[in-house]
Amino acid sequence: MFYIDIEFRLYILIGMDDLASFFLEPARSLHRRYEILRALCVDNLTARQVSDRFRCSVFTVNAMKRDFAKQIRQGVMPEFFLSPSPGRKPREDKDQLRDIIVSMRKQNHSILDIKEALDARGYQLSHDSIHRVVTEEGFSRLPRRTFLERKNSSVVKLDAPRSKAIDWEEELGKTYHCERSLGLLAFLPLLTRLKVHKWISQAGYPGTKELSSLQSIMSFLALKLSGYERFSHDDHWAMDRALGLFAGLNVLPKESTLSSYSYRVDRQMNRTFLKAMLKSFMEEDLFCGMMNLDFTAIPHWGDESVLENNWSGKRGRAIKSVLALLWQDAQSGIFSYADAQVRHRNQSDAVLEFVDFWKKGARDDLKCLIFDSKLTTYENLVRLDKDGIKFITLRRRGKNIVKDTESYPSETWQTVSLELPRKHPKPKVHDSTVYLTKLKHPFRQLIITDNGRERPAFLITNAWDWPVSRLVEQYGSRWLVEKGISEQVDFFHLNSLSSSIVVKVDFDLTLTLAAHNLYRAMGIMLAGFEWETSKSLNTKFFSNGGSFEVKDKEIQIKFKKKRHLPTLMATLKEMGDVRIPWLENRLLRFSHLTVT
Repeated sequence: MFYIDIEFRLYILIGMDDLASFFLEPARSLHRRYEILRALCVDNLTARQVSDRFRCSVFTVNAMKRDFAKQIRQGVMPEFFLSPSPGRKPREDKDQLRDIIVSMRKQNHSILDIKEALDARGYQLSHDSIHRVVTEEGFSRLPRRTFLERKNSSVVKLDAPRSKAIDWEEELGKTYHCERSLGLLAFLPLLTRLKVHKWISQAGYPGTKELSSLQSIMSFLALKLSGYERFSHDDHWAMDRALGLFAGLNVLPKESTLSSYSYRVDRQMNRTFLKAMLKSFMEEDLFCGMMNLDFTAIPHWGDESVLENNWSGKRGRAIKSVLALLWQDAQSGIFSYADAQVRHRNQSDAVLEFVDFWKKGARDDLKCLIFDSKLTTYENLVRLDKDGIKFITLRRRGKNIVKDTESYPSETWQTVSLELPRKHPKPKVHDSTVYLTKLKHPFRQLIITDNGRERPAFLITNAWDWPVSRLVEQYGSRWLVEKGISEQVDFFHLNSLSSSIVVKVDFDLTLTLAAHNLYRAMGIMLAGFEWETSKSLNTKFFSNGGSFEVKDKEIQIKFKKKRHLPTLMATLKEMGDVRIPWLENRLLRFSHLTVT
């Protein structure tokens, strides 16, 4: 008894006569055509005989013969039979992988744990393949475990490779898979466009015998952009090839290297770095010249802190902390300057130092400074006015000046309509000229009521030619700098200090500003996400996995599918082809995988 499947129908053929009918009465069209041509060319039957045997017209037989002869003359092989497709090549490391899986299963590791360990070692194996090996070896399902038991059993210690510059010949043709940090490689075209490598060289940051200054600073930037809290968490990223590629390394340096590096950096290096960064962002027209200023207290929780006590508005008390001054563009939200070496004795002069920094490092187009009453003294306001620098600040409210506002005639007050969306869009404003205490210098004073506050606000400015509405709106936007500071605390972990050494804090703050600005620049380019926070941008766009492969003149990067990935891909396409200097001028080719 023979079973032959023809077009999903089961034929039971008994005897040789029935077998012959399979060839003499073909059911499939290609099989029928083959038998007709064979009868003509091999059996030398006439067209009439063939048409009678296969019950078709003579014209059909002649047409088949004509088309067949034409294909043969043209060298085209007619497809009568299916060619078997080659199967998957057997893995050369199959036995080695089986030994690893069996060994880890004996230690009660789950399939997910085994998969994670194999990925870290560079093996690409699916969960189904691991499950098949476990089943074939006779292992039963693991019993239900508590969270603590799962955590303890999933600890697989792997020796991380030593950080070194990428050996491009050795890496050629290799593919690496990454689970989280591959999305950060989308920053590389922007970094090249802003000439970040020149910021680092101009700053004169130190290098080591094995790592250049560029590789060292790029390692810090990679961790900042990733949102990692402390260098001591290096077990999370010590084997991440994508982060290593970001800095031109195989993997990033470990905790000891990163923690000790900043002690070799001085304030002048950070200042030069900020100056170069400011110049690059100015060339991209990302500064409008309106600057929001504010102090922030970066706390230190050490037992023996040598730091001064500074007021922390978030905690409502004075704490041991580093007092840092931040300057932010009112339009783009990009920070232009930071100084973590502010002490009580020079706190009021910090604004003058920034003005000097701006004029020397950029161009003379500082339009206006916006800050609160505690940032500087009235004497320094006079100096700013004489230097031709406009400012808007608050006047310190005393009991007498608040009481005097009640005696102002109603006709001296004007109602101002603000264009910004506010809860109180039409405050009342009193515009006048005042001479501050012990100063024989005139300033413009705006007293603002009906703004949702119990007491009126007193603005002091030297912008005599600005309309009242513009002054009120501009000072109202100062909350952006407070938002930026809270963002740095939240995502970049600005308050997570591990040292009371001010030099180290200043270096950390400088790179925090650089990372924040890079997120702001990317947000501006991503249509519809201009005012997303760094944390939100990281979650939606840059915290993504995938794979990358090193080619001779390019690096192919494939992202996993993600909801907002098309927006990022469109932005990268607009940037065009960019060669990355610290990756031996290789092009980055971005695409996406078909999996999530």
